[in-house]
Amino acid sequence: MTIAPPDVKKPLALLTVARWSGFAGAVMLGVAAFLGGALPVPQPEWVSPRTIWLSENGPASVLLYFGGVLLLLLAWWRARAGELTVRWVAVTAALWSLPLLVAPPLASRDVYPYSCQGEIFAAGIDPYRNGVAALPCEWLDLVTPMWRETPAPYGAVFMAVAGLVAHVTGTLWASIAGFRAAAVLGLVLAAVSLPALARRAGADPARALWFGLATPLVGVHLLSGSHNDALMLGLFLAGLAVTPRPATTRDAAWWLRLAAAGALIGLSVGVKGTALVVLPFAALLAIGAPFRWRALWPVAAVLTGGAVAALAGTTLAAGLDFGWLAALSSTGDSVVWQSPPTAAGLTVEWLIRMVGIKTKVYGFFRVVALILLVPVLIAIWWRARREQTDATVLHHAGLALAATLALSPVVNIWYMTWPIALLAIAAASGRGLLGITFVTVGGLFLIMPDGTGLAYFTRIPGAPLMLAFSIWFIVRLVRHLREERRPNPTAGTEPASPTATA
Repeated sequence: MTIAPPDVKKPLALLTVARWSGFAGAVMLGVAAFLGGALPVPQPEWVSPRTIWLSENGPASVLLYFGGVLLLLLAWWRARAGELTVRWVAVTAALWSLPLLVAPPLASRDVYPYSCQGEIFAAGIDPYRNGVAALPCEWLDLVTPMWRETPAPYGAVFMAVAGLVAHVTGTLWASIAGFRAAAVLGLVLAAVSLPALARRAGADPARALWFGLATPLVGVHLLSGSHNDALMLGLFLAGLAVTPRPATTRDAAWWLRLAAAGALIGLSVGVKGTALVVLPFAALLAIGAPFRWRALWPVAAVLTGGAVAALAGTTLAAGLDFGWLAALSSTGDSVVWQSPPTAAGLTVEWLIRMVGIKTKVYGFFRVVALILLVPVLIAIWWRARREQTDATVLHHAGLALAATLALSPVVNIWYMTWPIALLAIAAASGRGLLGITFVTVGGLFLIMPDGTGLAYFTRIPGAPLMLAFSIWFIVRLVRHLREERRPNPTAGTEPASPTATA
């Protein structure tokens, strides 16, 4: 009698259970979306977790949503122990996406202002100087009131996509499908690019794809929520993947590929400006080690030229300008404690209110954080150039995106997918996996199925806890950097004999 080795059957069974239990969780999310998702109906003036629970389908939608999220998370976490392949990950992620693709939006109402921004752009109204109320948009009552007068903070690439969706669709559901198709396009680009980057970094491509894109955070927020972050993510990952390897002889094809990498990153900036952060790291990928300033300048010039040409070309072709840069300031109207500087300000306000002083100080902390952002990004890039392996450069590009979020005035949960995609390459080897998991879990449980953010209702204790975590993290980081600089007393010494190191 022959007994199959347990190390063969057990991983197969584990992956099968993970795939189908995750699909069951996705089905629960799809049902929750129909019952109480971000449906195309006007919101009441006041929405809270209590009013959501007391609504007609409140208990069912909330329980199905958080139950589905939990089931998806457990399946995603359990599958990490299996023998993953890129094909298995891609098929599983696609399977989990199906219930979300055919259901109404979940956890965000952003697709409605997207639709209205496309409508006003298609009507010839400047979206960078007018809010969606200027038309007025057919679906204006579906847009959260605070965003109706706000100009679009997105680049010309996304506005062109929004205008195209508005032009070819005539109904709201068709518009939602159009933005979802754009999100799918971005995720497909990312799914092709991320394994290529992982191979370049010497990491497991399947595990990088699993931790970076098959995460429930991507399915619930980027896919179901139809966020334009999916398109931005796919374009800048494609740009990094296209970046040529270092070469002693650089022919015309090498330089054209470098320009194409810059153009893809430029198009990503044309969706959301944050993608600009990864451009300097693409230059490090192209020149390789050892770092030489003489080698950097021509590479940086071609990369930047490709990015500027793509960004300026799409802006001119769309008949727009760079007014979206000024509109970025309006995104700070949202005050949530997920942003560490905002959390610091809210905590100080809470403390001084105890002694009778009522004033807003979070704006001060936001300004200080933005001032610090530039030197922090330079320091991360400078650190990456010291070792300059592909793995180190990509990891530091992820850290730069994470630092950008940490010092930004507003941090929405789906923004976390930007750094996670690159940090997942290191997580494929076990480095930083707990951090990705912590962010994923927290991000999924901080938003109700209709898009109502729990952060607004949990400023206390949310803000003090975020501030405490930030202080703890900074202290640990400083200690780590000090230990790294400390000379190793055993460096350069040879062991006396083989047994001495046994």
